[in-house]
Amino acid sequence: MVDLKWKIGLALLGLCTVVIFTEAQIPALGACPLYSPIAKFNRTRFLGTWFEVERYFTVNEVAMKCVSATYELQVDGKIVVKNALTNSFNNVERIISGIMAPPGRAGDGRYTILYQSFPISYNASVMVLGTDYDSYAVLWSCSNIGPVGHTISAWLLTRDRVPQADVMFRAYEVLKKYGVSRTFFVKTNQVDCVIVPDPVNATEQLVATRQDCGTDGSPQRTGVHQYYQLAATRLEPPVFSLDDLAQFRKEIFAMPNVDVQPLTPEDN
Repeated sequence: MVDLKWKIGLALLGLCTVVIFTEAQIPALGACPLYSPIAKFNRTRFLGTWFEVERYFTVNEVAMKCVSATYELQVDGKIVVKNALTNSFNNVERIISGIMAPPGRAGDGRYTILYQSFPISYNASVMVLGTDYDSYAVLWSCSNIGPVGHTISAWLLTRDRVPQADVMFRAYEVLKKYGVSRTFFVKTNQVDCVIVPDPVNATEQLVATRQDCGTDGSPQRTGVHQYYQLAATRLEPPVFSLDDLAQFRKEIFAMPNVDVQPLTPEDN
């Protein structure tokens, strides 16, 4: 009996360790649910920008706001997916890009995105549970972790940064249809979207295109150190309210608050 408890404990520890280093952050026991995506997925109509309104907890989006995903068709026929995330502390935007894999024979709402902008390349398999292409999309992802459990990610995307109530109602109906729990969904801040370009990504473009006049009147290219000075003047110290801090805590722990009462002498 003791050995069995140790084995279960080690299995759960391994599950939690894997969860920390993967994108899907909500663990559960057993195998992934057998959900079916939409039967006929129109990739052309799905192109364009989608704004993330709600999502399951994800490590790489902690303290991020104004999250969006843009699907762009390239001249070579490939679809590039650009995920934009803005830092809530300094308003600097970060772009994570990937390539959408070609569609399978089924032509349904399953697709895979290959990300190569990380130290280790990885594939993200996504399933479209429902979309009308014009206002909302419900995405879901699940990864099995051996025989002990699985991890889940889910996203509610809309075409408008701040959608109307009827749009969210239709998205929630998709979740209800598949039995996807809304317990672990957190709302993405899409209101205060003052975005500053990322100095690391924007430097090359700025150095290659911008020209300033020197003391002799001749054009001179702006140096990297000048760009950082420019960027620094545009960044202001962040000011956070109690609501902001509560939201950060909710995203990090993804669990309900517990009201703990202080101990009194009678409790000792």
